[in-house]
Amino acid sequence: MKARIELGALLSASVFGIWLPAEAQTTRQSAAPTAAEQQEADWRVIAARCGTPAFEKAFYKESRAAVSAGLINKNRPPADVEKSVEALRRSPFVLVASNADCPNQLAQLKELQKSRQGLVRTGRNRP
Repeated sequence: MKARIELGALLSASVFGIWLPAEAQTTRQSAAPTAAEQQEADWRVIAARCGTPAFEKAFYKESRAAVSAGLINKNRPPADVEKSVEALRRSPFVLVASNADCPNQLAQLKELQKSRQGLVRTGRNRP
């Protein structure tokens, strides 16, 4: 909806020959997803593809806690980061080619869970 208003303002300004300030013409840079957000989305997909339903649920819950604690991107509001992570999910077959890759991927996810466990509880890395 906001994009429509901005587009309408730009079109109206061009028709009437009015120039807008530079900050009104540029898009918000903070809205661009980061590599950390893409990685988080990929980890959620891997947990769903390789893990048990219980592991997937636990990983998803801990992932959301990490996002809300600001561990993924401290420069954006957690709600925006969560929306971005959900939107960036890719096909599980792109990320994990075969079931033989799953044990290595799950070991990596479990290490990630261990490393984040202390950070989420203590609230470190918050803005």
